[in-house]
Amino acid sequence: MLIDVILVPPAAVSKSPEGQIAVVLDILRASSTIVTALGNQALRVIPVVEPQEAFQLRHKAGDCILGGERKGYKIDGFDLGNSPAEYSEENIAGRTIVLSTTNGTKAALWAKEACKIIIGSFLNMDAVCDHITSRPNDITIVCAGREGNPSLEDMACAGMIVSMIGSTYQLTDAAKAAWYTFEKARQTGLTAFVSQTEHGRYLNEIGMGSDIALCTNLNKFPILPELKDGAITLKLPKSNTQTVYWPLTF
Repeated sequence: MLIDVILVPPAAVSKSPEGQIAVVLDILRASSTIVTALGNQALRVIPVVEPQEAFQLRHKAGDCILGGERKGYKIDGFDLGNSPAEYSEENIAGRTIVLSTTNGTKAALWAKEACKIIIGSFLNMDAVCDHITSRPNDITIVCAGREGNPSLEDMACAGMIVSMIGSTYQLTDAAKAAWYTFEKARQTGLTAFVSQTEHGRYLNEIGMGSDIALCTNLNKFPILPELKDGAITLKLPKSNTQTVYWPLTF
């Protein structure tokens, strides 16, 4: 079996990972926010590309929360932005969230041909690894990137997955590159490493640097969000057991 890493999703006309398990990562901040929202009892998250789609869904469906950002800031007319801090149980429990972000929701929707699409982050790392190692499928890890360019925080998270489970898979060069990035992050410390990335520095500049620690809180939520039929919901119950992984070395 094979692990590949897409450092930036190609244009929409490109072929997505048909028949594979896709793990979608947007560490700063969409996938971290989705995991946080569902971990705090949101009913479901519906990803959309454009804000207008979100407004239309609320008009049709009624009671839902609109969340999302452009250039890091809450979209005008939306209820919440894209900070995990906003998605507390008090704010979103039992509610449907329609989410539109610059990079992350596009990446999730790009992977639509995969046999299974799961949302990954540092926050649910063990749950992601446990699930994908129990399935006899090739794995494509989809990094959302940032405005068409690779992002080191996504690569580091992809590399952590590779490090934890890669000993039983064949690795592409992109998967190895992600693994090397994670090794640097491991040496530096996740929060410090992500703070030094281009996007991490930007969040600090706009006063949202506190989100970085929230997005690097390893295994805070032992859950597995899955995108299916247009909505992200939890497909597996929380587990009280943990698999012990031995990271790859090089």
